[in-house]
Amino acid sequence: MDIENRAFDDDFYKFRQRIKELERRLASILTQGFDDSDTIAGKFKLLDAFEALLTRPIIQDELEKKQITLLELFKQDLKTVGAIFMEGKALVDKVDERAPIFNNLPPITGALNWTTGLLERITEPMERLTILSQSIKDREEYKDVKKLYNSLCKNLKEYNEHKIKLWEAGVEENTEGKLNKFLLVREDTDLAAEGFIRVNFDPVLVRLLREVKYFLLLNIEVPEKASLLY
Repeated sequence: MDIENRAFDDDFYKFRQRIKELERRLASILTQGFDDSDTIAGKFKLLDAFEALLTRPIIQDELEKKQITLLELFKQDLKTVGAIFMEGKALVDKVDERAPIFNNLPPITGALNWTTGLLERITEPMERLTILSQSIKDREEYKDVKKLYNSLCKNLKEYNEHKIKLWEAGVEENTEGKLNKFLLVREDTDLAAEGFIRVNFDPVLVRLLREVKYFLLLNIEVPEKASLLY
């Protein structure tokens, strides 16, 4: 064995140089793909596809600036969602026809479905930010995004709880005595003489039952007082 023979060392050096060149090319492709993607979801999808390679030093260095850009984009989206919430909340509370809820949903369930959609819009990207490097997470940009996200989540959840409590408080008041009435009664008009009867089911109960129905369909926990009606 010739210990002076440096053929292996030379070959290994060439191999490492080729790997580095390959990483540089791959980093260039990734950054270009990152720039070409128009949405936050698209950028995350790209990072997911190459997650196993993101720890490579050359690729990590190239993508660090792009990850900061991703944070800025998400921060802007959080601000947009916050503005949408404040504007929509005012319309929902006024029962305005322009309120951002589906026409086929009752008021309370519609409002909860709307805010849940906003929560989902911001939660998934925030969860996926965990794949970013620790050096990015230690930056002020990341801390600002996390603070804004937590504040917005808190506002959305508190609004949901407030709407449910208000509705639940009105359940007992609106149902008191109404459930004890006869379901069928004779007409109190001239039709009574002909034996006509009518359904004596209060419209308020219909609205309450409709809310409970959609609570269940949308997998929203039904308040105890309301669940007794269904």
